[in-house]
Amino acid sequence: MKPSPGQSIQSPQLPKHLHAEPFEAIDNHAEYASLSVSGSNLVNQTASNVVFEQTLFRRVVFNRTHLGKIRLVDVRLEASDLSGADWEKARLRRVEFIGCRLLGTQLPEAHLDDVLMRDCNIEGAVFASATFKVARFEKCILREVSFEGADLTGVVFHQCDLTNADLSGSKLIGADFRGSILDGMRASAKELAGAVIDPTQAVQIVSLLGLTVKENAPVLRS
Repeated sequence: MKPSPGQSIQSPQLPKHLHAEPFEAIDNHAEYASLSVSGSNLVNQTASNVVFEQTLFRRVVFNRTHLGKIRLVDVRLEASDLSGADWEKARLRRVEFIGCRLLGTQLPEAHLDDVLMRDCNIEGAVFASATFKVARFEKCILREVSFEGADLTGVVFHQCDLTNADLSGSKLIGADFRGSILDGMRASAKELAGAVIDPTQAVQIVSLLGLTVKENAPVLRS
């Protein structure tokens, strides 16, 4: 059962004391817990079925990593770079991305439960066929992002830029777009049914649907 749109997001449950240690490699089927990782460069690494629990990442570079079916539980990522990463079928629960870069990041068929993305550049990322269960984007750049076929029920987009984002085939019941830029966003009337917008966005939505708004024609009198 999907939660109501107003349901609050659960923050990562991180212990007060985390183990700070050098972290240079991700191993297949490995499970990591209670870590504080800062400044590591993990670019181009490949692994599958990796699990991170109760972990804090600061300024970590995940560029072009291939981490299929990665699982993150109670994880916070701060000022980290995931640009070009391919995390197909990822499972994220109680995860926060704060000030991160996800340019062109691939998260198809991901499952995101209690996920917050704040002040992130996510331009060109792919969330095709992903399922969002209690998620919020705050002040994020989402230009040309693909949410094609994704379940975005109840997701909040607060002060985001969704210019040319593709929401074709997505589920948007209760999705809240108030305060965001929707120029060129691709979605049909059927998909937008049940979404929440503010009055200033009405013209943008009408334009998206290919409609033209005109004043009443003058009445001709004989």
